[in-house]
Amino acid sequence: MATVPPGLVWLASYPKSGNTWVRVLLSNLTVGGNAPVDINKLPDDDNPMGRRRFTDDTLVDPGLLDRRELERMRPAYHDFIAAQLTTAFFCKTHDRFSNRDGAPSLGSAARAALYLLRDPRDVAVSLSHHFNQSLDAAVAMMGDGEQIFGGGRQIRYLLGDWGCHVTGWIEQRLIPVKAVRYEDLRVDPAACFADILAFLGVTATDEEIRRAVGHSDLAELQRQEAARGFVESLPGQERFFRSGRVGEWREVLAPRHVATIEGRFGGVMERWGYTLSA
Repeated sequence: MATVPPGLVWLASYPKSGNTWVRVLLSNLTVGGNAPVDINKLPDDDNPMGRRRFTDDTLVDPGLLDRRELERMRPAYHDFIAAQLTTAFFCKTHDRFSNRDGAPSLGSAARAALYLLRDPRDVAVSLSHHFNQSLDAAVAMMGDGEQIFGGGRQIRYLLGDWGCHVTGWIEQRLIPVKAVRYEDLRVDPAACFADILAFLGVTATDEEIRRAVGHSDLAELQRQEAARGFVESLPGQERFFRSGRVGEWREVLAPRHVATIEGRFGGVMERWGYTLSA
């Protein structure tokens, strides 16, 4: 069985960038056996980003707080969570890493952060399907620097625009961070996952890594979702695990969508190896 150091590790990404896939990979490595883990029972359902957990820990319903009040509470809250841990906790977040009133939005006590990024042109296509919205709406959402997510079962948080989300996490210096491109994970998942584990200080054999990758294959995730659904799917959503294709944007986006995305985020894209079309 793989050996995992204790502590909080943020699994961060802009939505539809491969975050859930990495969670499944880690779950299959750390708790999986000879069969794939159940995607509806991933071992992070007690997520401190959840409204229930926040209320239980703080005795404050986040729904009663305005945005600024919640932002002031969260750094100390997340540091409190990190300080209580005696085992490893891989925590998914789409929260933008930012500083408000001099305090980092997610605190600074996490052991590490893994940041998944994906070509924003493909992100736009996936967002359109995920939220059942037009491509125009998806592209506009990605450019909204004040975009707020959450509510319902989650606490509200600042998502922001795609470019600031990427740079906010990767350029912060409070938490050790490793950036991983979704595209690299798709090309060679075993090698990329092994690199992730090395950064996180996780000890695993080649066979354990190979098995985790096989059990986390997109076809397996789609099979489970088709058979039993997926608890993180949105109401009315056809599929959470859709195609996962790299470069699908070339067949789907109109020139105006490409121009908007590249015009707004071109510098960040080129820095991370995403070739501009113009």
